[in-house]
Amino acid sequence: MEIVEVVFGWRMRQTVKAEEAIESYLAALVQNGQITDPALAKVRGGYRVFASLPARDALHRRHASNWVRRAQAGLNSLGIRTPKMRVIGPDPEEPAACVCQRRPFLILFTDFLTEASPVRCGRCFGPVPVYLLPHLESVESGREVLRWQDVYQSLDALWIDSGVAERYAYRQLSDVRSPLSHEGRELAKQLEAKVGVPVYYYLMKHYGVSDKRDRQRRCPSCRGRWLLPESLHRFLDFRCERCRLVSNVAFDVRISRT
Repeated sequence: MEIVEVVFGWRMRQTVKAEEAIESYLAALVQNGQITDPALAKVRGGYRVFASLPARDALHRRHASNWVRRAQAGLNSLGIRTPKMRVIGPDPEEPAACVCQRRPFLILFTDFLTEASPVRCGRCFGPVPVYLLPHLESVESGREVLRWQDVYQSLDALWIDSGVAERYAYRQLSDVRSPLSHEGRELAKQLEAKVGVPVYYYLMKHYGVSDKRDRQRRCPSCRGRWLLPESLHRFLDFRCERCRLVSNVAFDVRISRT
């Protein structure tokens, strides 16, 4: 991901309307997956925004959704100049976007630590920006995927915080029958129908009895064998092609083989 600076300037006194228009524009970019974590500051003669980009060209107009275009038109109608953008550099805490020409399969994966796209390339495991994904059920590309990501990350944070909802959150993350897993697998199924390559759902596992015993477990959906001969991307040890599931040996018993 890249850090970008965006500067808005205008020739008007209606600052309240300008703020609302800029906030609507930023919200549209977030919903389209073109930026994350925008921070807005009022400066002399306009506003300055710092945000993260999934890829260096994320703000190019060819990636704009209908909502982004409408928000851009709202800026122009108020006399707000076309924002000036400057890419500052890569975000050292986030993975670089996938640049593979061909992606043999995709993985729906996220956690509370990242703001990157939850759609990962099966070849390089780099995030695939959601604005590049085909539309699913809504009129705006990627909205369902980002909504699912928000819920997943909230539950992941609840589990990590080890509070009163820890057990509930862990079940949502690790149980193939949970509402969270059901929604994620449905999204993966819809996306697979659009992109024409397999899309797997990541099922997290933390608790286990032993490394050896955990490697003997079966796919929780079809009960078939799914242990891979070698770990994929250094942590995915299981893959069921029939059920489109991937998972890991339980983290608390895992013995590294690398």
